[in-house]
Amino acid sequence: MKCYVVSNESELSDQCRRILEETVSEEWELVRSALYSEAPAADVYIWDFSCYPFIPVERPDMVTRTLFAVEPGQLDRFRLALGTLRASIVLKPVQPAALRPFLEHAFRERQTLPSEQSMTSTGGSLHGDRDDLLDSVLHANLKLQEHDHSRTNFLARALHDFRAPLTALDGYCGLLVEQRMGSLSLDQLNLLRRMQHSIKRLSGLADAMFELSAGRRSKRELNVQEADVEASIRQAVHEVTQYAQQKQIRISASVTCPRQNFVFDAGKIEQVLINLLENSCKFTPKNGSIEISAYPVPYEVGDRSQSLARSFGPDSETFPSNAYRIDVRDSGCGIPVEHICSIFEEYTSYAGGKDRSGGGLGLAICRMIIEAHHGDIWAESGATGTQFSLVLPYGSPVSTLKMPSKSIDRRSRAAAANTKKLSA
Repeated sequence: MKCYVVSNESELSDQCRRILEETVSEEWELVRSALYSEAPAADVYIWDFSCYPFIPVERPDMVTRTLFAVEPGQLDRFRLALGTLRASIVLKPVQPAALRPFLEHAFRERQTLPSEQSMTSTGGSLHGDRDDLLDSVLHANLKLQEHDHSRTNFLARALHDFRAPLTALDGYCGLLVEQRMGSLSLDQLNLLRRMQHSIKRLSGLADAMFELSAGRRSKRELNVQEADVEASIRQAVHEVTQYAQQKQIRISASVTCPRQNFVFDAGKIEQVLINLLENSCKFTPKNGSIEISAYPVPYEVGDRSQSLARSFGPDSETFPSNAYRIDVRDSGCGIPVEHICSIFEEYTSYAGGKDRSGGGLGLAICRMIIEAHHGDIWAESGATGTQFSLVLPYGSPVSTLKMPSKSIDRRSRAAAANTKKLSA
């Protein structure tokens, strides 16, 4: 199967490559070029209309095998250029959920048996009905994308306005806590600190919703630079200390220093750690505990579901470490098995008072940030508690490793000579 991407942006071809790796079992080839004139014969085309606003109307067979990525503001221009032809459309920025069905359909079409193709050609009405149905589905999908864009734009504007009074309220509480407006009793100060903490949590929730709604619609570069991961962990623990003290939860951390220079967006990773720690504090009972472990690991970028970092602990003798892993384990309630894989999805929740998804906000923003670092994040749960784990590669590019035939016992590698202890 050959896929050709007409675009001058690498992001679109990168998404196609990841989907093909996951869904296509046969050999495939992906080529990208910014010029249509260089487009060779292919089984399927992905066409960035905003980069190359042209439709090859002289090749209707090619148009039917093409998915056009169109900016919302260019829809009228696209429809005019398309004329009476039928075409598959996805709105930009392209999301994997919209791109995957088209590529999967193209693969299934290629896999259609000759006998099935013969039956379809002899029964022309069946072929026509199928095309009409597909055309209706694509039209409905386009309308849903348009409504999603309108909803997202409205939500982004509303949340932007919502955060302004929260910031002001936090500042007023800060003035009172610092007793600049007069002296206060100890009970009054404690009450104000609790108010301030609640304001910060509400502000963080608004930030998460804003990131999920507007962040994926705009390109935001990470502030990646060499940073101290131990300092980021310490800051995250400090941010949730007051919340933990209210429930008398003990937080401890064991940090093994990275083996080499470690570059990441310190502010974003602190946000991830704070979200995970707040989630653990929320679902850990009174007098419970939260343990943080951080250590170098080997990491296979190409296969997240079978990542080496999920299989091995620190100081693997088989592979040198090329990434860093952080575990946040609590003694709280577990996550149902049927929901363990979906708690990081946007706006996803499950019923009950022990819903760890948080309505698909905090954990979803964690996944967004970690994936932007080309890392991995997942959860493991059992009768004794829940563990959230994340892996960050030291830098880019990261070497690709292959799984060995023999596994290594993680517990036997857990001790490290330069381990430092933190507590809160």
